[in-house]
Amino acid sequence: MQRFERLTLEEARTLSRNQLLSRIEDEQKYWYERINGGQMRVGDDRAFKTFNEIMHVVINPDTRAPQDQDYWTKPLGELGDL
Repeated sequence: MQRFERLTLEEARTLSRNQLLSRIEDEQKYWYERINGGQMRVGDDRAFKTFNEIMHVVINPDTRAPQDQDYWTKPLGELGDL
């Protein structure tokens, strides 16, 4: 299983959707392997919930048009999305 840094809310607020997409893919694979391999540990539920919160904010467009350049390039914290 690959080692990487799990996303935190604080870090996600400093990154744009463009920057977060590949990180979300990597972490999604990580969680899929842990859950399907029966490798969840105490405390993983909180980290998994945080990841899901970040993922849904990044991939679910809100009322703003996703074609708006700021939507993809400005940090989520700057946009007030997270």
